[in-house]
Amino acid sequence: MTTADKQHPAESAYPWHTAPALVPGSPSRSSVHGDRAGLVTRSLANVVDLGIVVLAVAGGYVAVAATRFLLHPAGFTFPETSVSTLLLAGLCVEAVYFAVTWAVVGGTYGDRLLELRVTDDRRARLGWKRCTVRSLLCTVFPIGLLWVLVSGENRSVQDVLLRTSVVYD
Repeated sequence: MTTADKQHPAESAYPWHTAPALVPGSPSRSSVHGDRAGLVTRSLANVVDLGIVVLAVAGGYVAVAATRFLLHPAGFTFPETSVSTLLLAGLCVEAVYFAVTWAVVGGTYGDRLLELRVTDDRRARLGWKRCTVRSLLCTVFPIGLLWVLVSGENRSVQDVLLRTSVVYD
């Protein structure tokens, strides 16, 4: 053991204690800025978005039940709904959620959480038409995301068809 190790044994045993902190804009942090996101990152963002859609549909169900209760409290029963109706409502909510967040903010909440942005081929924000078509394609054909594994450019089927990209922001 050297004299420095005797004075600061924790620093020699744990070198990350002396590592410099990452600051916004440092080269190690911005090295992926603008790169296309891969399958894992995009899938994690979609899991977050799925949770938001499930909460929105559940909130809608609670709102309908509360309205029924307020209108007829004596004869209140919870609304009966089929799985297919809930699935259809979820798909509609998802399509609207994707289109609006991509057009207004540039990414869904899951995208923003993982620092992703949906762009066109010139790295600009998408217009409403392209966002709407992309959201419908992503909602109806979610398996198209797996094309990222085959694509050399980390692009899904939807990205290839509409000339869009999901990049690190």
